[in-house]
Amino acid sequence: MKNIFCLVILTLFLSCSNYQKLLKSTDFDNKFESAVSYYDNSDYSRALPLFEDLLGAFKGSSKSEDVYYYYIYCTFHLGDYYNASYHFKNFSKTFFSSDKSEEMSYMAAYCLYMDSPQFNYDQTNTYDAINELELFISEYPNSEKKIEAEELISDLNDKIEKKEFEIAKLYYETGKYKSSLYAFNSFIENYPNSSKLEDVLYIQTKAYFELAINSVEEKKKFRIKEFIFAYQNFILTYPDSKYLKEIKSLKDEL
Repeated sequence: MKNIFCLVILTLFLSCSNYQKLLKSTDFDNKFESAVSYYDNSDYSRALPLFEDLLGAFKGSSKSEDVYYYYIYCTFHLGDYYNASYHFKNFSKTFFSSDKSEEMSYMAAYCLYMDSPQFNYDQTNTYDAINELELFISEYPNSEKKIEAEELISDLNDKIEKKEFEIAKLYYETGKYKSSLYAFNSFIENYPNSSKLEDVLYIQTKAYFELAINSVEEKKKFRIKEFIFAYQNFILTYPDSKYLKEIKSLKDEL
């Protein structure tokens, strides 16, 4: 057992030693072949520094496009989507006559999609991803990736929709009923076919109830009318809603 352990340690040491020699080597053709071998074996963390070194060594040569191609994909596979997106876009600018331009354009957009945060964070990257995917579809309307790009856009829009819904809902939950109503009205305008519309009208109706029941005397009559209008709109739109009993109880209470 001890001998096996020592053998493993020795093998790792020699492997690291050989890799360090490879990094310092000026035999760029051998370095390229080794980098590709690491890449093919999914060892992107070792392949990346080698390709990075080769970017300058092969600049202007026939291999420069391949080196940059591998380098970008190493960055992508290591999860650095922000920088990968930049380089995918830069690839087409650097090698404008390359037959990989369509692939690079899609991957630049896809990286932004992968870099899009969860719905409860700032969605600037999400909007950037949508713009980039729409640009890809515009530039390559017959691409095999078009349907996939449209599905990614739909997924990103769902995320933005969810964020807007949760913001409006939070206004209600924190007692900011007017802000909640404004936010939900904006939501309805932006997403008229949303699957969340029943929930939206339900919370809106409850917000009108809260405004009415807590209103000062001179505004109470107007607030009650607003609630009744919202109530009638809800029961007409969703006559079989799971919220119907609760909504009716609010009307009776008011």
